[in-house]
Amino acid sequence: MVLDLNYETLFEIDIRHHYHLDDGVTLFDTLSADARLAMLERYDIGSFMSLTPTKATRAKFAGLHIVYKQTETGVITGIPYTLNGTKEQPQIVPADNEVFSFSLAINDGLFANYSSLPLKAPDGMVYFFTNDPSLSPRVSPFITATPNVYKAATDYYPGDMLVDNQATPTKLFIAQKKNNLDPTAGATPAGNWITDPLVSGKPLAYAGNSDLIRQCGRVFTYQVTVANKTPALTIKDRAGNVVNVVTSVETGPLNIIKADISSLPEGLYTAHLADTGYTDDFPFYYSTDASAWAFIDICVKTSNAVYNLLQADTTLKSPVFSLRFKNRATYWRYIGTAFGAASVSDNALPLTRQGFITVKVKDKNNNLTTVDLPNATASLIKPETNQIFSDIFF
Repeated sequence: MVLDLNYETLFEIDIRHHYHLDDGVTLFDTLSADARLAMLERYDIGSFMSLTPTKATRAKFAGLHIVYKQTETGVITGIPYTLNGTKEQPQIVPADNEVFSFSLAINDGLFANYSSLPLKAPDGMVYFFTNDPSLSPRVSPFITATPNVYKAATDYYPGDMLVDNQATPTKLFIAQKKNNLDPTAGATPAGNWITDPLVSGKPLAYAGNSDLIRQCGRVFTYQVTVANKTPALTIKDRAGNVVNVVTSVETGPLNIIKADISSLPEGLYTAHLADTGYTDDFPFYYSTDASAWAFIDICVKTSNAVYNLLQADTTLKSPVFSLRFKNRATYWRYIGTAFGAASVSDNALPLTRQGFITVKVKDKNNNLTTVDLPNATASLIKPETNQIFSDIFF
């Protein structure tokens, strides 16, 4: 017997890193169609990352006969279907509460240098991308969280991102120097923030601090922040159901609450800790994969239908989700016999693999150079005080 299996896309994740795709200072999305095509012909995410379905997801894929492939531009999954009238119906319909998870590993040692992200994620934190907007605000088709709005008396660091309105952002601001200034204020000195170009009248969304989440292994560990507090721990799964765990306390100047969660399925949870006058609530990702740089969860059904994998009648939508990485901008500092302390670019300039950026700086005699200088590479960046430099020896 020959099986007649027709496959159609269940979902796709389109991954764009602007270090590899921008042409100098020109955003990839604003290039001509021919120029974009030429960039994509040289683009392969495998040069800097790999995505792998988790063990549990591989089992789900097998049960649903889903096929998976990492492509040059992201991830694509296919599912067998039959026609329901003119619509494509999965032969086995995934359950509404099904979640497909991937671990993401970075295989380029310079990735942190050229990506507009913290040079090192805080200990115990991991990046987490999802199509579920109930975790935190996000705008379709992006699976990255929408950045926060400005908060007074807060220090922002190079690469940090803010929006003007979290529900419906119309501007995206990226910090170039450490500062605590409001990027929406007209009096904000130039050089502290830049405004990212709009695409089709809207800002793009990039991976950033808002996508960081706590990661726990088989033992959930939490240190209280107030002496003599021993808060009760409640853990809930993604659906809001309380899960049973056995907790213990390590006493000390600041008590440590522990719980064995090894019997739980790996994935997203929330923790609630409460004692008299003390509460803390946060999501965390349980995974034994300590080598993962990030996790991606794609939910079949979410709190916003635009993100769902299926139509209301369970036929295929075949959505394409977007995961974007912004290239880092640094101040270019030229070093050599012709240069002095003032031989630094006036503004932070983007690091790019493609294209050439015209730049002139003052020489050691405080005169503007007359020739275009070589561009910075991703191999050498130097965080110093309030900004990040790229040293260029010439």
